[in-house]
Amino acid sequence: MNGKHLSTYVVKDLSEGMTASVPFIVSRDDMARFADVSGDFNPLHVDDSFARSKGFEGVVVYGALIIAKVSQLIGMQLPGRDAVWMSVALDFLKPLYIGQQAHVEGVVTSVSAATGVIEMKLRIRALADQLVAKGKAEVLIVL
Repeated sequence: MNGKHLSTYVVKDLSEGMTASVPFIVSRDDMARFADVSGDFNPLHVDDSFARSKGFEGVVVYGALIIAKVSQLIGMQLPGRDAVWMSVALDFLKPLYIGQQAHVEGVVTSVSAATGVIEMKLRIRALADQLVAKGKAEVLIVL
């Protein structure tokens, strides 16, 4: 677990309005490792000059790397250990750049004790509370 805190919620412990947040900063090394793993070397994600020529402030953080932080939120904090994604959907509104402080936040919007499924609203924010992406997730709590 690399020293990270792992939460373990069962369905009866969850309620609408519960929240969790994961702060993060994406580094150049993170981007390089993701490019190697994914095979995505699109210059918008790896070449500052190219990205700037297209109107961005620099290389744009991979959307899937941001989604990996959603995985950390769901798998480690809320609901934690016994969680399996059923679906995740994000709408990207603004780019996130290397070195920007950001956080992913999740809010439980519904809990079904009968099915063990929770729904969460997701928000990814950067800088002065700038909304980078928003969406939702359905998560199964396994017994």
